[in-house]
Amino acid sequence: MMYNTSSPVLQYSSNEEYRKCLRGLFCMVSPNIAIDDNSDIDEITRDEQDYDEASASKTMDFVYEKTFEHVLFQELYDIAASKMISMDRSIGLAVLFSYDYMALFHRCLCCYFTKPEDFTETHDSYVSLKKKLV
Repeated sequence: MMYNTSSPVLQYSSNEEYRKCLRGLFCMVSPNIAIDDNSDIDEITRDEQDYDEASASKTMDFVYEKTFEHVLFQELYDIAASKMISMDRSIGLAVLFSYDYMALFHRCLCCYFTKPEDFTETHDSYVSLKKKLV
């Protein structure tokens, strides 16, 4: 699978921890860009240059392809897209992977990918994410 469901609970409390979790979920491979360790590049810039955009794109495409026909995910994508004044569900997907929502969205995905029959409108991860979005 192109999305890491090995741990249903994500915990992060800083941008650095969030980025590490995101890289793990997206199974990113570092492009190993040569950066001089003595350069004046700060850690955030260094981290951004080490971002595997291809893996992120493939993983988000995979997640969307597997979920876009499910009515509960459609609802989540619609609500999340509206945060960006959009009706584009792929924008909603990106919003759900943002810092504020990723941990809850990940729990929804883990449930759906491992036990799709359990992912209902009463599932705790769905209820929690929807409440946070609205």
